[in-house]
Amino acid sequence: MLEKYNKHIVPNPAVELIHASCDDAEEEALEWARKARFPWPTVLMPDWEAVGLNDYGAFPGEILLIDRAGKVLAKDEKDAFAKISGLK
Repeated sequence: MLEKYNKHIVPNPAVELIHASCDDAEEEALEWARKARFPWPTVLMPDWEAVGLNDYGAFPGEILLIDRAGKVLAKDEKDAFAKISGLK
């Protein structure tokens, strides 16, 4: 994922990746993200509702592309990155 992030998302200011963690324990989740060297923000499961992630019914490992208005543009990794490549 890091390679795709660096290739498709970093150079595109129209796109931001957010990691929706299934962990309840902040320390464990953030330590895992640090070890994996994730440069994107991590949102813990207890905070999903507050930031609107519960609205999408996502599952662990799932990749969704959502626009600023909250509309789901893609529901899998292949489609998401294909659409990201076309965004400017």
